[in-house]
Amino acid sequence: MGNYELFTRDVEGFAACHLTDRGRGMSYSLAPGLGNFGYEFKVNGKDVLVPVPSLAAYAQARRMGGGNPFLAPWANRIDRDHYFFRGEKYLLNTALKNLRLDSSGLPTHGLLVFEPRWQVVECGASDQDGAFVTTHLDFYKYPDLMAQFPFAQTYQVTHRLRDGQLEVVTEVMNVGASPLPVMMAYHPYFAPDGPREEWTVGIGARTHWILDARNVATGAHEAVSQFLPNPREFALGRRSLDDEFSGLDRDADGRGRVWVKGRSQKIEVVYGAGFDFAVVYAPIERPLICIEPQTGPTNVFNLQHEGKFSGLIVLEAGQTFAARYGIVPSGF
Repeated sequence: MGNYELFTRDVEGFAACHLTDRGRGMSYSLAPGLGNFGYEFKVNGKDVLVPVPSLAAYAQARRMGGGNPFLAPWANRIDRDHYFFRGEKYLLNTALKNLRLDSSGLPTHGLLVFEPRWQVVECGASDQDGAFVTTHLDFYKYPDLMAQFPFAQTYQVTHRLRDGQLEVVTEVMNVGASPLPVMMAYHPYFAPDGPREEWTVGIGARTHWILDARNVATGAHEAVSQFLPNPREFALGRRSLDDEFSGLDRDADGRGRVWVKGRSQKIEVVYGAGFDFAVVYAPIERPLICIEPQTGPTNVFNLQHEGKFSGLIVLEAGQTFAARYGIVPSGF
């Protein structure tokens, strides 16, 4: 028997997939039928992700606050009840009851946070492949999703536990005849050991985006040193963060890093191809930090329409876009 194992079991009425690396004492648990939600990541019995009270409570409350939710077909906020793409205006319909609205009434975090229609298409475990599970969603088949975002697409996500890290690869395919705008993110919640005031953070990025009072990107940005004197390592202290960064420092293999460290526990989010934006959220009133890989800035569709951003990812018919990131815990 090798180090890696994958097994499935029922957890509070949800089919859950458990990826295990026995040699490193690591495990990651995923509930595909609850938004493809990574709800638990442990090393030597200690939580890497902030745990949710229970899957049933999370599903009933329908509020984020722990685990690792997937956000698409947009992430963070849209600044109004509609968005533009290539000059066309697309209205969002609250009557369908699949929109999430923030405290300002803005549509937030896409349509898929609690999406139940993901399917497991492949899974396995070996010393070569690690423990992995691949899930698939045919977005285009569901009128309630297409009514809000009428671009025919599929999602395929592989979560893999191997070599001391969780790696996530997300593929979006345009299965329609028209161009598809792409925006997605993950929203992992972390709380390393020790008091929040003692945590240190490293943001390997060159650009800080200016947000308005609603935490929506304005399109303006500045050098990160204008916002943080020592962004690559600073004490969190009593600082509150809900900020967006880009221009990631990448190594020879094309990987960028944003990290948080407690007394002994360190968590790195490793940005691979496709994820070029980092949102860092650390509210003063809660001892947690989110380091969020995003494929574009907040409100990217309307920023592109207004001429304030030119890098929106657009897929032509038949094209696929893939983005990858990793979570690397140490000191647990």
